[in-house]
Amino acid sequence: MNDFELIRTEEVNELNTTAKIYRHIPTGAEILSMENDDENKCFGIAFRTPPSDSTGVAHILEHTVLCGSEKYPVKDPFVQLLKGSLQTFLNAFTYPDKTCYPVASQNLKDFHNLVDVYLDAVFNPRITEDFFMQEGWHYSLENKEDDLKFKGVVYNEMKGVYSSPDSLLMEASQQSLYPDTTYGLDSGGNPANIPDLTYEQFKAFHDSLYHPSNARIFFYGDDPVEERFKLLKGYLGQYTKSDPDSNVQLQPALPEPVRVEKSYAVSTDDEDPQPMFTVNWSLPSPTDAETVFAFNLLDHILLGTPASPLRKGLIESGLGEDITGGGIETHMIQMMYSIGLKGIDAENLDKGEALVFQILENLVKQGIDPDDIAAALNTFEFELRENNSGGFPRGLSLWLKSLNAWIYDADPLELIAFEEPLQHLKKRALEPGYFENMIREYFINNTHRSTVLLIPDREFSARTEKEEQDRLAAIKASMTEQQLNDIVTNTKRLLELQSTPDSDEALSTIPLLQREDLDKKVKTVPFTTQNILGTTVVKHDLFTNGILYLDIGLNLHGLDQEDLPYASLLGSILLEMGTQSEDYVTLSQRIAKATGGIYGTPFLSAQKDNETGITRFFLRGKCMTGQTKALLDIMHDILLTAKFDDKERFKQIVLEHKSELETGVVPRGHSAVMTRLKAQHHEAHWANEMMGGVEALFFIRKLADELDQNWDAILQRLEKIRQTLVCRDHILINVTVDPGAMETTIQTLEQFIENLPATGAFSSKVWKPAPFPESEALTAPTMVNYVGCAANLFDAGYKMHGSAMVITRYLQTAWLWEKIRVQGGAYGGMCAFDQRSGVFTFASYRDPNLENSLEVYKQTGEYLKNLQLSEDELTRALIGAIGTLDAYQLPDAKGYSSTMRYLLNYTDEERQKLRDEVLATTQAHFNTFGDVLIQAFENSAVSVLCSPESAERAGLLTRTKVL
Repeated sequence: MNDFELIRTEEVNELNTTAKIYRHIPTGAEILSMENDDENKCFGIAFRTPPSDSTGVAHILEHTVLCGSEKYPVKDPFVQLLKGSLQTFLNAFTYPDKTCYPVASQNLKDFHNLVDVYLDAVFNPRITEDFFMQEGWHYSLENKEDDLKFKGVVYNEMKGVYSSPDSLLMEASQQSLYPDTTYGLDSGGNPANIPDLTYEQFKAFHDSLYHPSNARIFFYGDDPVEERFKLLKGYLGQYTKSDPDSNVQLQPALPEPVRVEKSYAVSTDDEDPQPMFTVNWSLPSPTDAETVFAFNLLDHILLGTPASPLRKGLIESGLGEDITGGGIETHMIQMMYSIGLKGIDAENLDKGEALVFQILENLVKQGIDPDDIAAALNTFEFELRENNSGGFPRGLSLWLKSLNAWIYDADPLELIAFEEPLQHLKKRALEPGYFENMIREYFINNTHRSTVLLIPDREFSARTEKEEQDRLAAIKASMTEQQLNDIVTNTKRLLELQSTPDSDEALSTIPLLQREDLDKKVKTVPFTTQNILGTTVVKHDLFTNGILYLDIGLNLHGLDQEDLPYASLLGSILLEMGTQSEDYVTLSQRIAKATGGIYGTPFLSAQKDNETGITRFFLRGKCMTGQTKALLDIMHDILLTAKFDDKERFKQIVLEHKSELETGVVPRGHSAVMTRLKAQHHEAHWANEMMGGVEALFFIRKLADELDQNWDAILQRLEKIRQTLVCRDHILINVTVDPGAMETTIQTLEQFIENLPATGAFSSKVWKPAPFPESEALTAPTMVNYVGCAANLFDAGYKMHGSAMVITRYLQTAWLWEKIRVQGGAYGGMCAFDQRSGVFTFASYRDPNLENSLEVYKQTGEYLKNLQLSEDELTRALIGAIGTLDAYQLPDAKGYSSTMRYLLNYTDEERQKLRDEVLATTQAHFNTFGDVLIQAFENSAVSVLCSPESAERAGLLTRTKVL
């Protein structure tokens, strides 16, 4: 470690971590090394990469450096690692001014492999012109007579981004505040500008910025510290210090507010398209923890709950359907704040903007409710102490927080060692006028602000497509015969390169775990069950650091079929309409002051040998164990005394839900088509479509239209649903808590259950799902496609075997990656097999193709039938499947997952049998599975989310307008 200078050591007790900051003396590279007992080991390397134009150079480079390196000369080591690693995280991110490469794994050998591949990728990449064309952009012309096309993974990814009005609005909001800096550009790439990027510019960007002198390197977990520096030394040692021009400039304050108007695409037959707007403010730099914490806390006060004053005031105004903007953004050298409304009539845009300032001015004059401050403080502190990053590794979450200061040469521990700034802030938050003064200084009196209007344009989509076609036609017309011949040759050569597999010699360079490195036994989560007055309680004694996780599951099968779509609103109407003793503002404050939060989520799953499956709705809450009674008292009140009779509040909830579903359709188009396709094959999948798919969108639109005329009938239905579901004989409760707290928790829980009705209107209902079209286009104004296809393998005679997990994983990271992404230019291709219903689904994401992707799906069976795998490839596939089975989970997720298995009657013995079958997978299983796919997909269903024009070209006769 002679080349590494220790700058500072700090015990971060609140994270049970020793943090050490080092500098690599020859290059100046900075390293943050965090030592603790977390088995989910993390590594990340970040470079400051501010672009000087909107060609997407930083984004394309992020893709391309993972296309092979000197030490690992394969076309895509990233995918090889996805195939055959136990990684718990593997990806890369492009921000407006930095690019990040994070990995994580629970297995030490695997972790070291991942780190080495990523270090070689960023410092010694094979960023050839071919990979630049594949990942960025190139001219595509298979025959000289064809129309010239732009192709490239990033090019199509960004066409997908630019098809989302919310993405357009956020990008325009950022650019409006910082027009003279790198933030006035699009680091992801504007599709109109991406083809302006040359390979020489691209290469120069890497040469200047991917250097240790410009790097921020991070380690976290229980891996040996000396090994961290051995890995680094081999790569950093080849460099000397440089001075990359990567400083991010501040935008001088705007002398007066600006107003920007942009267009977005809507369907030509949309009768009433509506604009959206944001008001945006530039804020200080995020390099001081107390400042950042204060703005985060203010953000929670203003917007954090449905009852927060800014959110509440905007929604209750009736001017729009939902808020937009997202509040605080801390990932730039100047933080920004953004808030507005979507679904607003054009004539109300000025009123909406004025209302934002009116609400803020009223808060300054009248003062913020102390209960709102107390609630926000409790929520903010709970989140910091719980440190629950969900499925995202904790270490990487901390790294990304640290980079908000570190990337701008500030202290990397400033934003993650939270105890001291938190205590300072808690004192200051109690000072009279503290947050009111922040609102006055940074919002009301701040001229560095903008208003951005996004206006619907029925001609936008056609105009954009025509501009691209005209541009390409003009380029083609200007080319000589020789140039056209060269493009045809280049197109064929690139396709050949993409379809030619890596040599065995090249593949052998990728570090590979062996089967003996894999755990043979499943990881179990011990639990016990207890029947309390008819209610099943599942108990998990796990270390939770003093937190109780409580899940209350209601059985949706007690609902009549026509009532099921209302269940998608359960979380909102129970938590956001108030109770008999308190309005929804007081209830929201009470939840935030006494708990770590409560939310609702459905669990809908097919079950082996069960035609109905499991259809539950869970209320999920958490609190410190000392607040158990407070949490259960809230649960009692919302389940038994929730009031649904405020029509205007219910209408606001319906319109917000409608807006969320509409906003999510295009960005999550692959999910929409997969959900729709699965709905044809099992009742539980159908329930998922009714509650969260396209049918749920149609339902909520109809409900919004009929609400005023049918309010009395709707109110009666809501009350009937509540009375049906809240019956202790049909409720299941999951308790996950520290072993020492279980007994007292159960005692308090017994009192809660005793107050629930013992019998209700519950009786398991028979649902009769209506069929969906077998071939359907869901149409929306989008520049890219989401192409889905599905069939039921059980109907084709397949018997479930664990090898299906290995094969599905392999298809996604090999065949579909090559055909849909690499050769087809889509951002992603995927497949999934539901082992309980037998449904096998394909889907693509941000796909320039439609018919070609469907053809790939149909060819999959033949591909598998004839596939010959090397032993290494088979081992990689096995490892990837085991990695999926062994996904890292925090205590709340362990308890919840175990409860789901209990509901499904999926035993540890069955899990072990599946694991044994995974580990015993052979070549023959792949080939036999190919025969099954061939047979099953003779009767496949197709669902595509695309533009009306794409549907017409593809000959899809059944068209269902979504947007």
